[in-house]
Amino acid sequence: MFIQFYPPKPLLASFIKGYQIVHVKTPAGLPLPTHPFPPHAVQNLSFYPRDSVDIFYHQTGQIITAPACIGVGAQISRVDLTMGRDHLIVATFFEPGGLHRLLGIPMTEFFDFSLDISLLWSAEIRQVNEQLRETTNYDRMQQIVEAFLIRQFQKKQLAPHPIDKAFQLLSDPTRLVSLDYLADQACLSSRQFERKCHERVGLSPTLFRRLARFSKAFRLKEQRPDLDWLDVALQHNYYDLQHMRRDFKEFAGTTPTLLLEEETRLQLHAYSSHSF
Repeated sequence: MFIQFYPPKPLLASFIKGYQIVHVKTPAGLPLPTHPFPPHAVQNLSFYPRDSVDIFYHQTGQIITAPACIGVGAQISRVDLTMGRDHLIVATFFEPGGLHRLLGIPMTEFFDFSLDISLLWSAEIRQVNEQLRETTNYDRMQQIVEAFLIRQFQKKQLAPHPIDKAFQLLSDPTRLVSLDYLADQACLSSRQFERKCHERVGLSPTLFRRLARFSKAFRLKEQRPDLDWLDVALQHNYYDLQHMRRDFKEFAGTTPTLLLEEETRLQLHAYSSHSF
């Protein structure tokens, strides 16, 4: 199994948090691994250049085979991923609103569902996947994807917006700031800020903040199993343990302890290996 994380070039640092490459080969005769993926506040663009991945949506009971490149935006429901025998994913994790700036479409267009990116850039996505399949060098894979993203961003000539800084504050569960303050930081009225949140991250400000708090609390527990769940809750500004459990039930469909048990039975951890 190979897992590696890469920082973005300075040119893309205002859009992108970083890159993740995961490569897992499952020998013939062994069952294919199924991994629980609770909702996460971080948007991503993921290439699957080798074997395909099946996605089970808990909310609808639907199973789909993921396209070769998907965009994942506002997700509030858990999915389970069944990996192929030669599972290779090259993923890009975006700053809040970064995927919207790349795609140029409202994030509400694929709320709680992944988008087949080849519908937007058929030839470009096919070329990137061919290049990824042709190399076995993981550093080269990251460079291929980053070069693609640089080309796409340069076409758009996007300027920074004050709302991007407000999103950083909104996604930090350790900082309790009012929505009126965030709107002011974004140079917008409260109503405009709400509308821009839906457009750029696909969620209301309140729901986005709850999702960020849930995902970061769970990631901290994976990284620090010595911490008591109550400590995790209080560090992320939950009122108490029951308050945090309600978010776990809503977003992951289970309790904090049971979700952690599912994660720890697998070698590949979705959260604890990175700081995104």
